Amino acid sequence: MKPSYPRSRSATCLAALALACPHPASAAPLYTLAPPQAALAHHLALLRLALHFGVELAALAVLILLLESGLAQRVAHAITQRLSRPWLQTALFAAALLLLLNLCVLLPADATSHSALLRAGISIQSWPGWLRDQSITTLLMLLVGTPILVFARWLLVRSPRRAWLWFWLASIPVILAAALVLPQIVEPLFDHFSPLAATHPELVRQFERVVARTGTHIPPQRMFLMQASVKVNGLNAYVSGLGPTQRIVVWDTTADRMPTDEILFILAHESGHYVLHHLLWGLTLGIFGTLALLWLTMKLAASLLRWRGRRWRVASLTSLPGMVVVLLALVLLEIVSEPIGNSISRAFEHQADVYAQEALHGIVPDPQATAVAAFQQLGQAWLEDPHPAPCVVFWTYDHPSIQSRASFAAHYDPWTKGNHPRYFAPAPGADPAATLWVP
Repeated sequence: MKPSYPRSRSATCLAALALACPHPASAAPLYTLAPPQAALAHHLALLRLALHFGVELAALAVLILLLESGLAQRVAHAITQRLSRPWLQTALFAAALLLLLNLCVLLPADATSHSALLRAGISIQSWPGWLRDQSITTLLMLLVGTPILVFARWLLVRSPRRAWLWFWLASIPVILAAALVLPQIVEPLFDHFSPLAATHPELVRQFERVVARTGTHIPPQRMFLMQASVKVNGLNAYVSGLGPTQRIVVWDTTADRMPTDEILFILAHESGHYVLHHLLWGLTLGIFGTLALLWLTMKLAASLLRWRGRRWRVASLTSLPGMVVVLLALVLLEIVSEPIGNSISRAFEHQADVYAQEALHGIVPDPQATAVAAFQQLGQAWLEDPHPAPCVVFWTYDHPSIQSRASFAAHYDPWTKGNHPRYFAPAPGADPAATLWVP
């Protein structure tokens, strides 16, 4: 449930854009920061915004420079002169391309972000520890990304007109398998996990009340404490996995610093994603969104090739330099389509917020106050800007802003004035305060 975010000279234009967007009027904002914190939060928001769009523009710049300078063609020629097997040629070219993007785009942005978070006191991870995590991330990117690009080019050579369709069909089981096992394989590479019951048995007992209410069926054996305090001062808790791999993870910073009622709200929120089938909806939308994205990518790549292919000395999308053209088209479309995915994500997060308040009715004394307090704690821990520009939220936030979430939570009270909860209802003949899940 970590909140979303997106004054250096590089942020000046983006800061002007953010200031140009109208801010909603709020007579009494519920999420507030002390003036020094608010100034720092605003500074971080501008930096995050600059880095967000800076990464996208830098990726485009690197890909275009490779094509315009002829470097992609020269590297491809050198590889084909030294290696005879097509799959080895593709693997070496793909690995070099991914490594270049990582070193020239992602790594500088991550280093800038880490430096800023260290100065703000949000991150406490040492630079050697950060470099270790970056090394693991880069290795995973090469181990996963290189075979994907090799397979994609093989499909392009075998079926130039239908490669996008075959690639999409092959991606479906991979996406589903990743949702099932990825958290258990990848997360322990970066963080240490231990049974929550070993250090916080009372929290486990409270969690079981929420689990029983929401019907998520997660036993104590699948409740874990993550040692986040060695890296960050932020707060978070989440539910991951599917079916038998589903588990609850609480950061030790959250378990040690947040009141139990507020932790239960976060857990209820995460449980709402499962009960409301957000993960399945997300997988479904992601799968069919990938289909549309792949089809449009090939159409755009073909158009780019017709427009600049002669200038770039790229004869075909099936060639090694053609991979750069395809990646350029993919990055362009992902930038343009970003608000679509974020809008869907924000809708899911809002529904989970509503579900959490209703799920805690009868478990905590005041679900409204609990939710508002939890959002205040999250915002303070991550120094989220109390007043983000609506256009910035629309384009870059995958969660609603903390301010809007706290405001909604404070006014959401469906148990009074003859209203009815959205996801829960009183059991027949029971007291109205008692709630029962109604699918």
